[in-house]
Amino acid sequence: MRLDRQSMKHKVTTVALNASIDKTCYVSAWSKGMVTRATESIATAGGKGGIQVGQIKVLFWFDVEDFINPESEEALLGLLDILDERGIVGIFKLVGEKIRVLERNGREDILAKLRRHEIGYHTDWHSVHPVVTEYCEPLGFREGAESFLSREGGGFGDLARITGRPVRCYGQPGQAWAPQSFPALRRWGVEAYLDGHDQVSMNGRPFWYGGLLHLASLEGLMFMPLQDGALDEAMAKFDRLCEKQRDEEVGFISIFYHPTEFVFEEFWDAVNFSEGRNPPKEQWVKPRFRPDGDTRKYLNRVGEFIDYTLTKPGVTYARSQEIVTMERSDRRPLSREEVVRFARQTGNEWGYVTDGALCLSASELFSTFREYVAGADTPVPELLYGPEREVGDRIAKGGLVVVADVLEALRKPMPEVLGYKHLPDSYAVGDSVLGPVTMACTLAAIIGEGLRPEDAVVPRKGRLVPERHSANGGEWAGYWSIFPTDFKAPNVVELSRLQTWTMKPAIF
Repeated sequence: MRLDRQSMKHKVTTVALNASIDKTCYVSAWSKGMVTRATESIATAGGKGGIQVGQIKVLFWFDVEDFINPESEEALLGLLDILDERGIVGIFKLVGEKIRVLERNGREDILAKLRRHEIGYHTDWHSVHPVVTEYCEPLGFREGAESFLSREGGGFGDLARITGRPVRCYGQPGQAWAPQSFPALRRWGVEAYLDGHDQVSMNGRPFWYGGLLHLASLEGLMFMPLQDGALDEAMAKFDRLCEKQRDEEVGFISIFYHPTEFVFEEFWDAVNFSEGRNPPKEQWVKPRFRPDGDTRKYLNRVGEFIDYTLTKPGVTYARSQEIVTMERSDRRPLSREEVVRFARQTGNEWGYVTDGALCLSASELFSTFREYVAGADTPVPELLYGPEREVGDRIAKGGLVVVADVLEALRKPMPEVLGYKHLPDSYAVGDSVLGPVTMACTLAAIIGEGLRPEDAVVPRKGRLVPERHSANGGEWAGYWSIFPTDFKAPNVVELSRLQTWTMKPAIF
């Protein structure tokens, strides 16, 4: 089922605690990651009396985004104190304007504490229109990546400069997801996508997409609503998530908050930028305050919840950087024998392959096939982004292509996005035109059958298997209150599907 993602961020309710989350469609979330004291051991389960687990990594992350209301700064300071008192490290994803406001306001007390934690990026202006999806929707993959780099680069640089820390992860503002962000993030050295969105998902587990480790759409998503009576249910939910992942080598629980929600009953951006509105600064308004005493009460409640989680065997808090380091899939060079074996296994189903620790995305596999026919002794996998658009095949009269023409088409330089190679929309093969999937499956047949340049082959039409992990709906207006009421994103959805060429499971 697809849960209303707007309610997840702008109406902090019990839905994340009570909902049964479908295996193929995951609700958005905002996680925050922390690492326990270095001396704390990682216990493994034992005995039938308790929850049996291997390792459970808790990602506890905070979207620090309210640059309008200085009152939210005290909640941020309070959350930092809670983590520091327990010796755990949080992941703080900050908006560019928010970190600049903290600097202008002289909040060196907050900045000093932030530097002890992992820093992530949350765009430059968050909900000020046009948001990421809005400006990427009319653009192709390359143009969208260039626009993201240009629009968001200033905030990214300010965040690194002011904190003095490397920026390890990124998450989109609200539901403003776009696949064009990935090449820019990769160019900046960001390694993990940490947020919540179900546009792409893989069985509730981490996966690789666009060159980043994708830690969104995790099945272990939860948060404790800031309301009376929520603590017991949050503890029970945490136990259920541990139990559900007891057979995994490593399980993941993703917990999220926004400092501003500890101070206000409404979200700062919902009262200013909803439904596409973009008022000038002098017309910005404050959300409704929580009753006196609520901020401290709920900060303490979160501390109690953290204390409970730390009593559980096998549970530790982790930075996104730690999860990236733990991931152990192998992209080693392949022998020519391995390439032939994978080619013979391909058929008409084109996708990622796993063989022990070896795990290659569809585009990495294609790159090894391409190197193989170019004569490489040990083809090296290379991540290639997907095409800009899908072009149908056009097979010349006779229904055959010559192998030499296929090899000639593969020798042509590949297009690039921000310096990274991406697949062309189509290949001119003699008098025929082949899309990338047909080209890949045909190339597999050529390699698997040991065909020579003078041989002819029937183009093998195929199916891009990982595209099933990309959602199809383009009606995004209801996903987030900030979007205009008539907002649609069919191009972003289509580009998301085409970029599943880069998708593969993460291995732990």
